[in-house]
Amino acid sequence: MSHLPTIALTMLAFAANSILCRLALAEGLIDPASFTLLRLWSGAITLALIMVWKNHWQFGSESVSLRFSLYAGLSLFIYAALFSFAYLELTAGSGALLLFGAVQLSLLLLHWYQEHSFNRFEVLGMAISLAGFVCLMLPSASQPDLLSALMMVGAGIAWAIFTALGKRAPTATIGTTWGFIAAAFIGLLLLPLTEFTTSDFTGVILAVLSGAVTSALGYLLWYHVMSKISLLQAAVSQLSVPAIALALGSLLLNESLTFRDGLISSIILGGIAMVFVKRTYH
Repeated sequence: MSHLPTIALTMLAFAANSILCRLALAEGLIDPASFTLLRLWSGAITLALIMVWKNHWQFGSESVSLRFSLYAGLSLFIYAALFSFAYLELTAGSGALLLFGAVQLSLLLLHWYQEHSFNRFEVLGMAISLAGFVCLMLPSASQPDLLSALMMVGAGIAWAIFTALGKRAPTATIGTTWGFIAAAFIGLLLLPLTEFTTSDFTGVILAVLSGAVTSALGYLLWYHVMSKISLLQAAVSQLSVPAIALALGSLLLNESLTFRDGLISSIILGGIAMVFVKRTYH
């Protein structure tokens, strides 16, 4: 349970990132290619400055391999790009169901593949959280466009890979930074699709905030905590993001928040807490 405060802060950053993305793309303030490119480059620059400040550029036992950087960068780029383009046609509810459903399935399969067992508290907590998540998202979900749905599922799988790679990073700062730097350079492939000339200044600011703050710093925290928790805990904890996003939307965007939403969100968080209970029962 000692890692819950850090996880809660990380999930808050993820939820805030969703709010920024939705504000920029849903309002047509910027195109998805430009948003993705600005998000990746602002994140890479922010983390590079942190590396300079902490003097972590040395190569040695704590440096990352080229293979790690490429895998992390490619998975991060695929997630960010597919996420942005998919939300052009998906509602918030449909997108969340597809994204987090894919993340859950991918990480749980990887957890099982690594021959980890599930205790009764984990199974019950996982079931409660997943049921609450579906109940929370279904009312705002609609029949998704097939291509957009496939893109969001692909984004979820890519994010799961990026998450799992966090366990192999020598340090959170080094792993996250080199992943972002690689993703930023791979992101240059999107240049032919960008429409910077038609982007609103507010959209640019939202993209930079998404990259430099809620993505870069949020992912830095995520890689830090990934070295201390299981893939199962990583998978289930992310179900809290839509619940937190609802609360942020109510506070920042004047979106309605009903008693039902609050009750289901509490159930989701309760289920997540059960997964983090010590493995007393076998």
